[in-house]
Amino acid sequence: MLGSKQLSIILMSFFGIAACAGFLKTDQPAERTYWLKPLIVQGADTAGDSMPSLVVTIRAAPGLDTDRMLILQSGARLNHYEAARWPDNVPEVLESLLRRTVESTGDYARVSGGRGTRSADWQLELEVREFYTVEASSAGTSKVRVALSGYVNCHDTDHVISLLANVDLDDERLSLIVAAHERALHEVSRYLVSQLSQACGSD
Repeated sequence: MLGSKQLSIILMSFFGIAACAGFLKTDQPAERTYWLKPLIVQGADTAGDSMPSLVVTIRAAPGLDTDRMLILQSGARLNHYEAARWPDNVPEVLESLLRRTVESTGDYARVSGGRGTRSADWQLELEVREFYTVEASSAGTSKVRVALSGYVNCHDTDHVISLLANVDLDDERLSLIVAAHERALHEVSRYLVSQLSQACGSD
């Protein structure tokens, strides 16, 4: 027959295991990572030794250097969707996506990211100003806004680059919010290709 001391030890062990099991359980939704595809432009085949190289550098305004999916709410409150993330922080994600878009035009001998140390003929530097959902007002609809501003240096001259896209949201399911971000991204990507062509003479 168990003594009172042994019984106490057994009961303490039982409750300890139960407490640990309860601690490991969570009602929080599982983290989900959402993927964005770049806009691919079918440019002309213009390969040649005289083609310039381009370095793309993207930074973010304060509050946007995160991998969380953001929402701008009333009262200028910047919040995030629960358990929804991008594959990397916003500047790294957009730098990769826009670099691949520019690369696909065929207008450059090499398009590299700004984190590298390689020199280039031309430099593109952009700041992410907006990359979030804007919560609907009482009389409106929510929308995704993507905005980047900066400059491109080509032919030893700086040219201003300004990119902005708005995509309305009729449904605020996360899958549709991600799709709206991709549509806005593709819109600013088209603007970028056009503005680079106008500024630097890329055809």
